[in-house]
Amino acid sequence: MHNYYEYWKLKQIEESSRYPFTKGQLDYFMLNRHKNGLSKAIRKIGKRLYVRMDFFDKWIESQTSKKKELHNALL
Repeated sequence: MHNYYEYWKLKQIEESSRYPFTKGQLDYFMLNRHKNGLSKAIRKIGKRLYVRMDFFDKWIESQTSKKKELHNALL
């Protein structure tokens, strides 16, 4: 059984209409990936960073649910 995953360069994410992130935002996410939990989605090969898209999408959704949990706790 083979598992194939989709990897994107940061430039592809930036140029994609699927994601609303700017280059600055992506750079910030990458610099802080060990603090913000995104490191699981990142593969570094040489000097290049590649993003495993299924993990990236899950990370985005986890950020949304954290906001909702905080909002609900404040109500």
